[in-house]
Amino acid sequence: MIVSHSTALGGYGDELRVGGETLGGWAVFGFFGISGYLITRSRVGAKRVSDYYRARTLRIFPGYVVCLLVVAFAIAPLSHLFGSTGRYELLDAVSWSIRNLPLYLPFINQPGISDTLAGGVPFPNTWNGALWTIGYEFFCYLAIGILVSVAKRRHLGPILIACFASLTAVRLLAAVQIIALPQMLAGVIPLGISFSAGALLFIYAQRVRLSNVTAAISFGMLLALIWAGAATPLAHLPFAYLMLWLGQKLPWQSVGSKYDISYGVYIYAWPVQQCLALAFPDQALPYWAFVAATTILVIPFAWASCKFIEQPALRLKAQQVASGGLRGGQDRLIARHAR
Repeated sequence: MIVSHSTALGGYGDELRVGGETLGGWAVFGFFGISGYLITRSRVGAKRVSDYYRARTLRIFPGYVVCLLVVAFAIAPLSHLFGSTGRYELLDAVSWSIRNLPLYLPFINQPGISDTLAGGVPFPNTWNGALWTIGYEFFCYLAIGILVSVAKRRHLGPILIACFASLTAVRLLAAVQIIALPQMLAGVIPLGISFSAGALLFIYAQRVRLSNVTAAISFGMLLALIWAGAATPLAHLPFAYLMLWLGQKLPWQSVGSKYDISYGVYIYAWPVQQCLALAFPDQALPYWAFVAATTILVIPFAWASCKFIEQPALRLKAQQVASGGLRGGQDRLIARHAR
């Protein structure tokens, strides 16, 4: 995500695309695919539905709310130190925090805080554009929570298949220009496809196990779809499978075991990149230096969010025992993210 966003936020050109989608887009698809698996696992394994919703709320909101406050009342007012020529207005910062509190929903959200990003940055009206996916992620939490509550276990698979197939069909029809989708739907539907793909991989985990052979087939399908120009509408299922398989195979299972900073990196990277864009206008930093600086500077924010906000919030929720699902290293790697 940092690598992809740096090209646009730093003014280095358009984001690199693979198979018709940006690297950042693929990162989001992978996140939603893994999340679909994890969240379905969490809901099915929850003893009480209230435990599930409490866990999901505590996972998202505390870090999100504090991020809003940090940007509005710490980073934005100090933007002039980085080169902003605009003026900070407290009431606008309050408005930014309140309007973005409902998870950055469209038509409600407020991208900018007065003109605190004035000074030549490529995106002068958006302090944290990465937050747009959080609301849709939480909507997926609600959707899978309701589905598991109202449907019998044996019906979950067919319902999710129907959902996955319907969304994929709409996305495919739009890709071949048979139908036209509003811009918002065009961005949201792939998220739903990826999430439902991950959910299906959990529901059918006893039939579709993680294996090198299936991973090779999935990788071949992905390459073929990219070559055919059909990856954007059709690659979500094999891509989600590959993400889960890589989670099992890569020797990174201890990374983040004590401090999982992934959420903090996601929600703080964009503001850090905007500050760098203010401080080094007109691509004064080489691209990879911009990426490296973002990575180094965002880690303290992400660590503090994990240590002082996310972990204390997670300790408030009841411990849940998940049942079923993919076995082995993948479960150990992703179990902490299900929290």
